[in-house]
Amino acid sequence: MEHTRLSLLYSIAVLWISGLLLLVKPSLVFSFLNSSTTYPLELANLLGVLFLIIGSFITLIFKYKVEKIYKWTILIRIFFSLCSLGLYFVYHNSFFVTLLFMILIGVLITVLGLVKDQEIKK
Repeated sequence: MEHTRLSLLYSIAVLWISGLLLLVKPSLVFSFLNSSTTYPLELANLLGVLFLIIGSFITLIFKYKVEKIYKWTILIRIFFSLCSLGLYFVYHNSFFVTLLFMILIGVLITVLGLVKDQEIKK
């Protein structure tokens, strides 16, 4: 499951970088993600903390090679994708579409890693 494990590096990088930037320079993150809304600094900082916490868990999954959780990371990100899509339809903010694509890139990388690992097993 080495390819699947390595695919988690994308999520780790995105979560850590986004989390740190949301703490230090949240306006940069929201402009990069095409947000049409201004968010309170406190909310952006809290989101940064949550990203860092989730990033820490994914880092631990990567470090300790918790293979039983690899497939769950796909399901969790699909849930986040559906939530992002729903929020876009409610608020019509392109931020959620950009976020959706960032999440789906990670899902695609992990699925490709799983496929590659399954081919190697055979």
